[in-house]
Amino acid sequence: MALDATPGSDVANSYVTVAEANAYFSDRAHASDWEDNDEQASALITASSMLDWYIKWKGSKTTSTQSMDWPRTGVVLADGSAVADDSIPREVKVAVYELTLSSLEEDRTADSSMAGLDQVKAGSLMVKSETKGYPDTAPDTIPEKVKMILSDLTSTGSGISVVRLMRA
Repeated sequence: MALDATPGSDVANSYVTVAEANAYFSDRAHASDWEDNDEQASALITASSMLDWYIKWKGSKTTSTQSMDWPRTGVVLADGSAVADDSIPREVKVAVYELTLSSLEEDRTADSSMAGLDQVKAGSLMVKSETKGYPDTAPDTIPEKVKMILSDLTSTGSGISVVRLMRA
């Protein structure tokens, strides 16, 4: 399937195009994993889908027929401004870029090799998980930096915790 980043389309499968990602990464340091990737469209489609799977967004889909969660209606930012209901917010696009790059460095869609196991014993050697089946070494599916980028667009109860520090 070809990448389709048409906002609100019933066949869209990405929030960004390869051209948009190329422009973003051309100005970003440490982007060699993107430049060396032969499956750029697939990586963007996967990252866009992951955001829809794991993030609980504010508001509602603009139409019931759109395939992706954005665009949305009823989204108001912390500063009181409304998000346009006919486009993809810049924060969502940046989150796709950063999640894509992070996923190229480490497969964030894979379960940990110890998923569901508390311990493994072979003879006198035993490996024990401290987190009951999901060791601390497993990567977060959605990295903290991506969660921070999206914090103004997510609903409470999404598993994202963000505290903003403002100085008076």
